[in-house]
Formats: sequence, C-alpha cells, structure tokens
Amino acid sequence: MKVAIPTDDGVHVAPRFWRVSSFVVADIEAGQIGTVERRKNVPRMPKYARLRPDPWRDRYRAVAEVVGDCRTVIAGSIGDTMRRALMRRGIEVVITSEEYVDRALALFALLLLRDESRIDPEEAEIAEVAESVGQPPASLEDEFDA
Repeated sequence: MKVAIPTDDGVHVAPRFWRVSSFVVADIEAGQIGTVERRKNVPRMPKYARLRPDPWRDRYRAVAEVVGDCRTVIAGSIGDTMRRALMRRGIEVVITSEEYVDRALALFALLLLRDESRIDPEEAEIAEVAESVGQPPASLEDEFDA
C-alpha cells in the first residue's frame, strides 16, 4: 500500500497539504516500510480552469492526481474541499500531530498512528483530567455502574 505525506524539506510533515513543494510516498507492506520516493507537487491546471468561476477546485483535483496512486494520505491538516477530492479517489485521510515524516511512517506501518480528526476533544480532555487524579474516565464509570 502506498502512503503519501506532504513535506517541504523531506523531514517535517508540512502544516498545509496542497501548498507543499513535495510529497514523500512510501510503500508499506506487512509492517515494513519499503521503497520511499519524493514527488514534486507541480500539478498542472488546465488553461480553461482559470476562466471558470471556481479555478481552485481544479487545483485540488490536480494535487489529488499527484498522490492518486496512494491509498492513504497522512497530513497535519487538510481542508474540506481537498479532503473530498481525495476521498472521491478512494484515498483515506489520516490527520496527525506527528512532526517528523519518518516517525509518522513508522507509526503507520506498525498500526499505531491514530487519526486525530476522529478524536472527540471533549472525551480526550476528560481522560486527561481523570488520569491526572488517578480515576477512570466518567464514561467507563457509567459502564461499571450498570
């Protein structure tokens, strides 16, 4: 499976997805990182696209084509329009706060990278407070009371 991560320097995960200069694309199989390549993000926008009322939609499609053979994209953040463009191509989006490309790839290969866009901030906050006082989260307490 191919995984793409946006980066400007090849070391850090870029904070923006479609404005990056390149993508690190890695083959991941059976928990191992295989071949790794760096692809330039130079999507071509058709000339007619500039004449349309929403030329950015074509720009998003062009960026999606650069990583079109990947199954997953790991990013620090991504806008809704770009996310939809990727999802239409069957590309899963994983949001992470990992700073380094190699660490994000390693965690993903080991199935330890969490999609932070699916974490409910309220539940995470409750869990952090409960851990600090040594109590299980309130949601677990309710289950034991039943």
